[in-house]
Amino acid sequence: MAIPQNALTDTANVFHFEFWLRYYFIEERDGKLFIALTDEQQKQMQAQFADYWELVERVKDQPLSPELSQQSVVEFLQLNLEGKKFPSNTVIKVLDSKEFSTEMYLFDTWVSLHEEQLMQKIYGFDYWMHAYGEWKESERAKQLAQSLQVQMKGERGTMN
Repeated sequence: MAIPQNALTDTANVFHFEFWLRYYFIEERDGKLFIALTDEQQKQMQAQFADYWELVERVKDQPLSPELSQQSVVEFLQLNLEGKKFPSNTVIKVLDSKEFSTEMYLFDTWVSLHEEQLMQKIYGFDYWMHAYGEWKESERAKQLAQSLQVQMKGERGTMN
């Protein structure tokens, strides 16, 4: 069964946003990492990314861990997308799909390839999504996506 493209995009963007937060706004305190935002950054984020603000509130000022990130994103998806924006079980289907795996791999690849540029200053999340979208349209990214899909198809045998 094909998953709706808008469900894939919306789900992946929540993961991308949480990654973007961790990428730029980490601070070390007492040997632990935290999302730390100035008052001005909080106001800007709340205004620009109102749809994601609840996610920011879930992770800021909490000791970061892979478990906290995963739990916060999944809870956000369940509360905001599952059964509200999309039919029940859509997000679960997205998370289990090869399309989602491909999307996340492509995003990680894009970040790795552009890390030097991304570290020059704090770029807005909108910029990230625009630049990433342009990169995904490149021949290199399309070939990588196609290669990943073929590889995943081979790993899953005749399923899908």
